[in-house]
Amino acid sequence: MDIMLDLETLSFATDAAIVSIGACTFATDGTVSPQRRIFRQVVHPDTAQAAGGRIDAQTVIWWMGQTDAARAAWTQAPAVSIRSALEKFALWCQPDFPEERVRVWGNGVGFDNIILRSAYDRCSVAPPWRHQDDRCYRTLKNLRPDVAYEQIGIAHEAAEDAVSQAVHAERIFAALKGA
Repeated sequence: MDIMLDLETLSFATDAAIVSIGACTFATDGTVSPQRRIFRQVVHPDTAQAAGGRIDAQTVIWWMGQTDAARAAWTQAPAVSIRSALEKFALWCQPDFPEERVRVWGNGVGFDNIILRSAYDRCSVAPPWRHQDDRCYRTLKNLRPDVAYEQIGIAHEAAEDAVSQAVHAERIFAALKGA
């Protein structure tokens, strides 16, 4: 099972405080999936910081320059603790079949994936994927820069960014397979 991950954070460091987790399933076989499972969870920033998540002034200033809708997606939505969000995401990631591997794609693997794995480590919760199943959407999109990216919904809303990236990845896989 392939999952596109997108995080919204209050730092760009690997120990960033996470404020939103978005994800969706997608196809890597060269088809565009008509249906996908979507995960959306807002995290209360105080709990992310209390669990060792970093908040940087530079990133907070960056957020002040984003749209009201992007900020509202995580400042005005119901939020849960970071631990609860991680547990919910782990449950959501459970594959349909026990032998199926979960591959997590981030933009890139050195940002979304490592920040989320770091949060799992800090909270002593087992991540739902193995290290060898980290995948990099940033690398994939650089293979076919001619395939246009199209934002679906609000930019910097984690789940909508994940869906946008997943659709783009599916189009890239189709182009790579000559479809």
